[in-house]
Amino acid sequence: MSVEHVNRRTIVIGAGAAAVVAACSTSETSSNQATSTATAVPSSSSSVAAAPSAEPTPPPTEVQAGPEPVPGTALTRTSDVPIGSGVLLGDTVVTQPSPGNYQAFSVICTHAGCAVGTISGGTINCPCHGSKFNLDGSVATGPATQPLAARTISVQGEWIVAGAFAPLPATHQQVPEQPAPAPRVEEGAPENAIARASDVPVGSGLILGDTVVTQPNPGNYRGFSVICTHQGCALNEIAGSTINCPCHGSKFNLDGSVATGPANEPLSPREVSVQGDWIVAGAPATPPVIKPWWCEIPIFAPGSAGC
Repeated sequence: MSVEHVNRRTIVIGAGAAAVVAACSTSETSSNQATSTATAVPSSSSSVAAAPSAEPTPPPTEVQAGPEPVPGTALTRTSDVPIGSGVLLGDTVVTQPSPGNYQAFSVICTHAGCAVGTISGGTINCPCHGSKFNLDGSVATGPATQPLAARTISVQGEWIVAGAFAPLPATHQQVPEQPAPAPRVEEGAPENAIARASDVPVGSGLILGDTVVTQPNPGNYRGFSVICTHQGCALNEIAGSTINCPCHGSKFNLDGSVATGPANEPLSPREVSVQGDWIVAGAPATPPVIKPWWCEIPIFAPGSAGC
Protein backbone atom coordinates (compact mmCIF):
# COMPACT_ATOMS: atom_id res chain seq x y z
CA MET A 1 0.00 0.00 0.00
CA SER A 2 1.32 3.41 -0.97
CA VAL A 3 1.85 6.24 1.40
CA GLU A 4 -0.66 8.32 -0.51
CA HIS A 5 -3.33 5.71 -0.11
CA VAL A 6 -2.71 5.30 3.59
CA ASN A 7 -2.76 8.96 4.25
CA ARG A 8 -6.01 9.47 2.42
CA ARG A 9 -7.71 6.67 4.26
CA THR A 10 -6.53 7.98 7.55
CA ILE A 11 -7.88 11.42 6.70
CA VAL A 12 -11.28 10.03 5.73
CA ILE A 13 -11.58 8.00 8.92
CA GLY A 14 -10.48 10.96 10.99
CA ALA A 15 -13.01 13.21 9.33
CA GLY A 16 -15.78 10.71 9.98
CA ALA A 17 -14.85 10.41 13.61
CA ALA A 18 -14.80 14.16 13.95
CA ALA A 19 -18.28 14.36 12.44
CA VAL A 20 -19.57 11.76 14.85
CA VAL A 21 -18.08 13.61 17.80
CA ALA A 22 -19.52 16.89 16.56
CA ALA A 23 -22.95 15.33 16.11
CA CYS A 24 -22.91 13.89 19.63
CA SER A 25 -21.77 17.18 21.03
CA THR A 26 -24.57 19.00 19.24
CA SER A 27 -27.16 16.51 20.48
CA GLU A 28 -25.96 16.74 24.06
CA THR A 29 -26.00 20.55 23.92
CA SER A 30 -29.52 20.57 22.54
CA SER A 31 -30.61 18.16 25.26
CA ASN A 32 -29.03 20.29 27.98
CA GLN A 33 -30.64 23.43 26.61
CA ALA A 34 -34.06 21.76 26.57
CA THR A 35 -33.57 20.58 30.09
CA SER A 36 -32.53 24.08 31.21
CA THR A 37 -35.51 25.58 29.47
CA ALA A 38 -37.87 23.13 31.14
CA THR A 39 -36.36 23.92 34.53
CA ALA A 40 -36.36 27.71 34.05
CA VAL A 41 -39.96 28.02 32.90
CA PRO A 42 -42.32 26.58 35.54
CA SER A 43 -45.71 25.36 34.62
CA SER A 44 -48.63 27.71 35.07
CA SER A 45 -50.18 25.44 37.68
CA SER A 46 -47.15 25.78 40.00
CA SER A 47 -46.42 29.49 39.49
CA VAL A 48 -49.92 30.94 40.22
CA ALA A 49 -51.57 30.25 43.65
CA ALA A 50 -55.20 29.20 43.43
CA ALA A 51 -57.52 32.02 44.64
CA PRO A 52 -59.70 31.00 47.60
CA SER A 53 -63.29 30.47 46.67
CA ALA A 54 -65.63 33.16 48.14
CA GLU A 55 -68.21 31.64 50.49
CA PRO A 56 -71.68 33.19 50.44
CA THR A 57 -72.50 35.39 53.47
CA PRO A 58 -75.11 33.65 55.61
CA PRO A 59 -78.33 35.58 56.13
CA PRO A 60 -78.63 37.39 59.51
CA THR A 61 -80.25 35.36 62.21
CA GLU A 62 -82.76 36.64 64.71
CA VAL A 63 -81.13 37.37 68.07
CA GLN A 64 -82.96 35.84 71.01
CA ALA A 65 -83.35 38.20 73.96
CA GLY A 66 -83.85 35.42 76.50
CA PRO A 67 -86.64 34.98 79.04
CA GLU A 68 -87.71 37.90 81.22
CA PRO A 69 -87.21 37.79 85.00
CA VAL A 70 -90.02 36.24 86.99
CA PRO A 71 -92.73 38.91 87.59
CA GLY A 72 -92.56 40.24 91.10
CA THR A 73 -88.77 39.82 91.37
CA ALA A 74 -87.15 42.84 93.01
CA LEU A 75 -84.36 44.00 90.69
CA THR A 76 -82.86 46.98 92.51
CA ARG A 77 -83.72 50.05 94.58
CA THR A 78 -84.83 53.12 92.65
CA SER A 79 -82.09 55.12 94.37
CA ASP A 80 -79.44 52.84 92.84
CA VAL A 81 -80.35 53.75 89.24
CA PRO A 82 -78.63 57.06 88.32
CA ILE A 83 -80.59 59.73 86.46
CA GLY A 84 -79.27 59.97 82.89
CA SER A 85 -77.66 56.54 83.13
CA GLY A 86 -78.54 53.05 84.33
CA VAL A 87 -77.35 49.74 85.76
CA LEU A 88 -76.73 46.24 84.39
CA LEU A 89 -78.55 43.63 86.47
CA GLY A 90 -77.75 40.15 85.22
CA ASP A 91 -79.64 39.76 81.94
CA THR A 92 -81.58 43.02 82.35
CA VAL A 93 -80.62 46.67 81.82
CA VAL A 94 -82.50 49.27 83.89
CA THR A 95 -82.16 52.96 82.97
CA GLN A 96 -83.53 56.28 84.18
CA PRO A 97 -83.43 58.65 81.18
CA SER A 98 -85.23 61.37 83.16
CA PRO A 99 -86.21 61.66 86.84
CA GLY A 100 -88.76 59.00 87.76
CA ASN A 101 -88.81 57.49 84.24
CA TYR A 102 -87.48 53.96 84.67
CA GLN A 103 -87.08 51.67 81.64
CA ALA A 104 -85.74 48.15 81.23
CA PHE A 105 -84.34 46.09 78.37
CA SER A 106 -82.71 42.75 77.61
CA VAL A 107 -78.94 42.81 77.99
CA ILE A 108 -78.54 41.09 74.57
CA CYS A 109 -77.24 43.31 71.73
CA THR A 110 -79.48 43.00 68.67
CA HIS A 111 -76.57 42.90 66.24
CA ALA A 112 -74.98 39.50 66.89
CA GLY A 113 -76.17 38.47 70.33
CA CYS A 114 -73.34 39.71 72.55
CA ALA A 115 -74.15 41.00 76.01
CA VAL A 116 -73.83 44.76 76.38
CA GLY A 117 -71.05 45.55 78.81
CA THR A 118 -71.12 49.15 80.00
CA ILE A 119 -73.33 52.22 80.39
CA SER A 120 -71.40 55.44 79.93
CA GLY A 121 -71.81 58.79 78.28
CA GLY A 122 -75.57 58.34 78.07
CA THR A 123 -75.40 55.13 76.01
CA ILE A 124 -75.54 51.37 76.60
CA ASN A 125 -72.46 49.91 74.93
CA CYS A 126 -71.74 46.53 73.33
CA PRO A 127 -68.08 45.40 73.54
CA CYS A 128 -68.17 43.08 70.50
CA HIS A 129 -68.70 45.29 67.45
CA GLY A 130 -69.18 48.80 68.86
CA SER A 131 -72.97 49.11 68.80
CA LYS A 132 -74.39 51.71 71.18
CA PHE A 133 -77.96 52.14 72.38
CA ASN A 134 -79.70 55.15 73.88
CA LEU A 135 -81.19 54.97 77.37
CA ASP A 136 -84.63 54.38 75.82
CA GLY A 137 -83.25 51.29 74.03
CA SER A 138 -83.09 52.83 70.55
CA VAL A 139 -79.96 52.48 68.40
CA ALA A 140 -77.43 55.28 68.83
CA THR A 141 -74.57 53.78 66.78
CA GLY A 142 -74.46 50.69 64.54
CA PRO A 143 -73.82 48.09 63.28
CA ALA A 144 -76.97 47.17 65.24
CA THR A 145 -80.14 48.28 63.46
CA GLN A 146 -82.81 47.09 65.91
CA PRO A 147 -83.49 48.53 69.39
CA LEU A 148 -82.89 46.51 72.54
CA ALA A 149 -85.78 44.24 73.50
CA ALA A 150 -87.94 46.02 76.07
CA ARG A 151 -88.76 44.41 79.41
CA THR A 152 -91.67 45.22 81.67
CA ILE A 153 -90.88 46.64 85.09
CA SER A 154 -92.77 48.65 87.69
CA VAL A 155 -91.89 50.79 90.68
CA GLN A 156 -93.31 49.56 93.96
CA GLY A 157 -92.34 51.81 96.81
CA GLU A 158 -88.57 52.19 96.74
CA TRP A 159 -88.05 49.09 94.58
CA ILE A 160 -87.93 48.38 90.86
CA VAL A 161 -89.74 45.11 90.30
CA ALA A 162 -89.95 42.82 87.26
CA GLY A 163 -93.39 42.72 85.66
CA ALA A 164 -96.32 45.09 85.57
CA PHE A 165 -97.59 46.80 88.68
CA ALA A 166 -100.47 44.76 90.10
CA PRO A 167 -103.54 46.94 89.47
CA LEU A 168 -106.20 47.37 92.07
CA PRO A 169 -109.56 45.72 91.41
CA ALA A 170 -111.07 49.12 90.70
CA THR A 171 -109.49 52.02 88.84
CA HIS A 172 -109.86 54.17 91.94
CA GLN A 173 -109.24 52.82 95.39
CA GLN A 174 -111.58 53.98 98.10
CA VAL A 175 -109.36 54.82 101.03
CA PRO A 176 -110.81 54.56 104.55
CA GLU A 177 -110.98 58.00 106.04
CA GLN A 178 -110.26 57.02 109.65
CA PRO A 179 -107.10 58.83 110.66
CA ALA A 180 -104.18 56.70 111.74
CA PRO A 181 -103.38 56.57 115.44
CA ALA A 182 -101.57 59.79 116.09
CA PRO A 183 -97.96 59.41 117.17
CA ARG A 184 -97.23 60.61 120.68
CA VAL A 185 -94.64 63.21 119.85
CA GLU A 186 -93.91 64.43 123.34
CA GLU A 187 -95.07 63.93 126.85
CA GLY A 188 -98.07 66.14 127.48
CA ALA A 189 -99.10 66.33 123.82
CA PRO A 190 -102.81 65.96 123.00
CA GLU A 191 -103.97 62.40 122.46
CA ASN A 192 -104.64 63.07 118.79
CA ALA A 193 -101.49 65.12 118.12
CA ILE A 194 -99.80 64.53 114.77
CA ALA A 195 -96.92 67.00 114.88
CA ARG A 196 -95.94 70.36 116.25
CA ALA A 197 -97.26 73.18 114.10
CA SER A 198 -93.75 74.63 113.95
CA ASP A 199 -92.44 71.40 112.35
CA VAL A 200 -94.62 71.78 109.23
CA PRO A 201 -92.75 74.08 106.79
CA VAL A 202 -94.58 76.93 105.08
CA GLY A 203 -94.86 76.10 101.36
CA SER A 204 -94.21 72.41 102.01
CA GLY A 205 -95.35 69.71 104.42
CA LEU A 206 -94.70 66.42 106.16
CA ILE A 207 -95.69 62.79 105.59
CA LEU A 208 -96.75 61.41 108.97
CA GLY A 209 -97.77 57.77 108.88
CA ASP A 210 -100.71 57.50 106.51
CA THR A 211 -101.46 61.23 106.65
CA VAL A 212 -99.91 64.12 104.75
CA VAL A 213 -99.95 67.52 106.48
CA THR A 214 -99.11 70.63 104.45
CA GLN A 215 -98.96 74.38 105.07
CA PRO A 216 -99.54 76.03 101.67
CA ASN A 217 -99.40 79.47 103.28
CA PRO A 218 -98.75 80.65 106.84
CA GLY A 219 -101.27 79.27 109.32
CA ASN A 220 -103.22 77.30 106.69
CA TYR A 221 -102.74 73.64 107.59
CA ARG A 222 -104.19 70.92 105.35
CA GLY A 223 -104.41 67.16 105.77
CA PHE A 224 -104.71 64.38 103.17
CA SER A 225 -104.54 60.61 102.83
CA VAL A 226 -101.08 59.36 101.87
CA ILE A 227 -102.58 57.10 99.16
CA CYS A 228 -102.13 58.19 95.54
CA THR A 229 -105.47 58.25 93.70
CA HIS A 230 -104.01 56.70 90.56
CA GLN A 231 -103.34 53.12 91.59
CA GLY A 232 -102.99 53.16 95.35
CA CYS A 233 -99.27 53.62 95.91
CA ALA A 234 -98.12 55.49 99.00
CA LEU A 235 -96.80 58.99 98.43
CA ASN A 236 -93.20 59.18 99.57
CA GLU A 237 -91.90 62.74 99.38
CA ILE A 238 -92.77 66.42 99.36
CA ALA A 239 -90.37 68.38 97.18
CA GLY A 240 -90.62 71.49 95.05
CA SER A 241 -94.08 72.33 96.48
CA THR A 242 -95.57 69.03 95.29
CA ILE A 243 -96.47 65.76 96.99
CA ASN A 244 -94.95 63.02 94.86
CA CYS A 245 -95.85 59.40 94.08
CA PRO A 246 -92.90 57.07 93.30
CA CYS A 247 -94.85 54.54 91.23
CA HIS A 248 -96.00 56.31 88.08
CA GLY A 249 -94.93 59.92 88.54
CA SER A 250 -98.15 61.54 89.76
CA LYS A 251 -97.69 64.80 91.67
CA PHE A 252 -100.16 66.70 93.84
CA ASN A 253 -100.22 70.33 94.91
CA LEU A 254 -100.13 71.27 98.59
CA ASP A 255 -103.92 71.72 98.53
CA GLY A 256 -104.30 68.10 97.36
CA SER A 257 -105.19 68.90 93.73
CA VAL A 258 -103.47 67.12 90.84
CA ALA A 259 -100.34 68.82 89.56
CA THR A 260 -99.12 66.06 87.19
CA GLY A 261 -100.82 62.83 86.05
CA PRO A 262 -101.50 60.02 85.44
CA ALA A 263 -103.64 60.62 88.54
CA ASN A 264 -106.75 62.62 87.66
CA GLU A 265 -108.42 62.90 91.08
CA PRO A 266 -107.24 64.96 94.06
CA LEU A 267 -105.99 63.40 97.27
CA SER A 268 -108.63 62.39 99.78
CA PRO A 269 -108.79 65.08 102.47
CA ARG A 270 -108.29 64.34 106.15
CA GLU A 271 -109.41 66.78 108.79
CA VAL A 272 -106.67 68.33 110.86
CA SER A 273 -106.67 71.36 113.13
CA VAL A 274 -104.42 73.39 115.35
CA GLN A 275 -104.65 72.91 119.10
CA GLY A 276 -102.18 75.13 120.88
CA ASP A 277 -98.75 74.30 119.51
CA TRP A 278 -99.96 71.11 117.91
CA ILE A 279 -101.46 69.83 114.68
CA VAL A 280 -104.09 67.30 115.72
CA ALA A 281 -106.27 64.85 113.82
CA GLY A 282 -109.90 65.88 113.61
CA ALA A 283 -111.82 69.10 114.16
CA PRO A 284 -110.80 71.65 116.77
CA ALA A 285 -111.86 70.69 120.25
CA THR A 286 -114.92 72.64 121.47
CA PRO A 287 -114.14 74.23 124.82
CA PRO A 288 -116.58 73.31 127.59
CA VAL A 289 -119.30 75.86 128.41
CA ILE A 290 -119.03 77.04 131.98
CA LYS A 291 -122.32 78.39 133.37
CA PRO A 292 -122.73 80.51 136.47
CA TRP A 293 -123.71 78.63 139.62
CA TRP A 294 -127.15 80.20 139.72
CA CYS A 295 -128.10 78.49 136.50
CA GLU A 296 -128.72 75.45 138.68
CA ILE A 297 -131.66 77.26 140.30
CA PRO A 298 -134.82 76.32 138.43
CA ILE A 299 -136.17 79.85 138.39
CA PHE A 300 -133.55 80.84 135.86
CA ALA A 301 -134.61 79.68 132.44
CA PRO A 302 -131.92 78.69 129.90
CA GLY A 303 -130.77 81.75 128.06
CA SER A 304 -131.61 84.16 130.88
CA ALA A 305 -129.22 85.67 133.41
CA GLY A 306 -126.25 84.25 131.57
CA CYS A 307 -127.64 80.75 131.55
